[in-house]
Order: sequence, then structure tokens, then C-alpha cells
Amino acid sequence: MEAYVQFALYALLLLGVSVVAAYLPMAKSLKDSQLHLLIALAAGIFLGLLLFMLLPEAIEECEHGDIDTHYAMMAVALGFLTILIINVILKEKHKATCGCECHGELHGHRLTSMSSFIGLAIHAACDGLALAAMFMAGEEVGLMATIGLCIHKFVELFSLSSTMLLSDLGKKRSLRMLGAFSLITPAAGAIFFALFRDMEVEGTLGLPLAFAAGTLMYVTMCDMIPESFHRIKQEKVALALLIVGVAIMLAVALLFPHEH
Repeated sequence: MEAYVQFALYALLLLGVSVVAAYLPMAKSLKDSQLHLLIALAAGIFLGLLLFMLLPEAIEECEHGDIDTHYAMMAVALGFLTILIINVILKEKHKATCGCECHGELHGHRLTSMSSFIGLAIHAACDGLALAAMFMAGEEVGLMATIGLCIHKFVELFSLSSTMLLSDLGKKRSLRMLGAFSLITPAAGAIFFALFRDMEVEGTLGLPLAFAAGTLMYVTMCDMIPESFHRIKQEKVALALLIVGVAIMLAVALLFPHEH
């Protein structure tokens, strides 16, 4: 029972950090130009997350599970195509219900926010499995995993919240969605911990993480980076902030490397 209580405390800490990070971008009203610069920073964070954490971790996990890395790349492609298909379906559904011909910025921002939410939700569930696996590897490993995930979730929720500021979802609805998103990793972790506590789970994360990497690849490359450079007069500043975001995730990856 003590292990379950300790895991619950770690999960609650992770949830608290996520909620704070989700609320911060919405705590103060920002101008449109400022919002687009915030998106540039978020895009850099997502790009760094993809290149320095998700893809390397997916490949490493596949190798631990004796899974051919070609299958990992197939899972990446499947994740990318899944979010692309979902995005097209959302767009077509929106066109059918909207009744307008322009489908301008607010429409595009809503689609960007929804595809970001879906892609990161898949990733968040994988984080829950990773947290459970690392916690089962030992108390010290679980503590370091929780600290690393808290930092990881802070930048992730901050970035997702920033993308929602540009949409027409409304602050209340956005906060409800972010609250639900914050629950995914702790809830998934608790479920996986209860199910697999007495089982060997190392090496089983490879393909799910690769799939999550593919979803985040679409969100980053096709949604957020184009949105970051939406304002031509701000391109240089946007580029600088994108590089800062990548540098932040590089620092996180170097300071809190995942160890098997």
C-alpha cells in the first residue's frame, strides 16, 4: 500500500505543476503580436521535445525491446498521418457547420489547437506509462522521473495553453480542456502502475512513443511553425524565440536524461 501512496503523491505533484503551467499564459491579456511570438517560443519547445526526447527515447526503447527500428519509423509515419487525417476531418466538419466562406484566422487557430491537443494527449498517455515503468524500477528512479516529468509537463502545458489563446475556443473552455489534459499523465500512470506493477514492462514503450513522436511532428511542422511566422514583420524575433525554445528543451534533455 505504501508504494501506491507514494506514487499517488508523485502523480498529484505532476498534476499541480501541469495546472499552474496551463494557467500562466492565460493569466494576462496579450496583444495579437505578443501571442504569435509566444507561439514561436512554444513551437521551439515542441521541436526540441520531438528531436531531443521523443524520437531518441522511442528508438532506444525499441532497441531494448528487440524491435526493429524500421517499425519505429513506421509508427512515426502512422502517428503523423493519423493527426493529418484527424485535422482534415475536423476541417471538413467545421466547413459543414460554419456556413462562412472565409475560414480565416480564428478557424485555423481552432484547428491548430485541436490537433495540438489530440497529438499531445497521445504523448501524455505514453508519459503515464513511462512514469509507471520508471517508478517500478525503484524509488530513486521514480523520484528523478517525476522531477524530469514535472519540468517536461510545465513547458508542454505552457506551450499548449499558448496555442489555445489564439483560437476562438474561449478562455473557460480552453481551461477545461487544459484541466482534462493535465489529468491524462497522472491517470494513465496510475492505471499502468496498478496493472503492471508485478510485470516486466521495459522495452514495451518503443512503438507507442514513436507513434506519439509522429503526432507531435505534424503538430510542430505543419501547424505551429507556420503559425509562428504568420506576422512577416516579426519573423526575426519569431526565429530567435523559436531557437530559444529549442535551447530550453536541449537544456532539459541534458540536465534530466532518461536512464534505463
